[in-house]
Amino acid sequence: MKQFLMIICGMYLFLYTLGFIIHQKTTHPVLKHLSKPVTIAHQGGNKVYPDESLLAFTNAVDMGLQVLEVDIHRTKDGVLVINHDQTIDRLTDSSGLIREMSWSGLQQVDGAYNWSPDGLTYPYRGKGVKILSLIAVLDAFPQQVYDIEIKQHDPPLESDLCDLLRQYGVAADQVIVASFSDETLTRFQNVCPEVATSLPVNQGTILYILSRIGLERLLPLDAVVAQLPRSFSTKLGQLELDRRYINAFAKGDRQVWVWTVNDSIEMRRMVNMGVHGIITDRPGILMDFVQ
Repeated sequence: MKQFLMIICGMYLFLYTLGFIIHQKTTHPVLKHLSKPVTIAHQGGNKVYPDESLLAFTNAVDMGLQVLEVDIHRTKDGVLVINHDQTIDRLTDSSGLIREMSWSGLQQVDGAYNWSPDGLTYPYRGKGVKILSLIAVLDAFPQQVYDIEIKQHDPPLESDLCDLLRQYGVAADQVIVASFSDETLTRFQNVCPEVATSLPVNQGTILYILSRIGLERLLPLDAVVAQLPRSFSTKLGQLELDRRYINAFAKGDRQVWVWTVNDSIEMRRMVNMGVHGIITDRPGILMDFVQ
């Protein structure tokens, strides 16, 4: 029995040591200039201004938020546009799948027709709010850091995104690319290895398991940031973000950003737990908390 326990301990020590070798990583350039807690405007701050509008992004940048979170799709004529949903039904005065619409067609709709801060009023209806192209936002805020979530997976648009970033000279220290699709992230990493990516869903689940037994270093990770809600559903069931998981991912100079946090009490709880960044719909509340 004693010999058996010694073998088990030896194997554990070997695996733990191996993890240090596997898990070596230097800080990615995109993280080097971000102060903690990193302040991220979800859709520009969609509880204050219309989702992913120029109004929202301008407000967030003027307030000093470090990162703009955007969601992208591609029109049928190849323009990368910023919109949360696959369709334009929820917020505009029209309907349809973005991938089946032309860029010129999208420019005809009222991008904030159904947006409301309180469910009762529509202050930006008829005010000229438009669905934006990714290029337009990059041009408007050339020094900003972007958290770009690929929302369209079929047909894939990863090569188009990589080409655009390179063509417009968007530096590797300005972009993190995220997706809920592991396959999408893998495709993007293959064509654009210089750009940082967020943690794939399946890897996140495996990391959670390994973190429970202290073997998180065994999992090779390309991701630079893990973007997680405070509670998340996996094949293991409902899991809670905790300090052990945060510490497991953060080894190797990585960061955990939590979404979506809109009150200062919860922001404080998350920072005390060890998260590195806060993704919010309310930039003003986040900046008041940070300052």
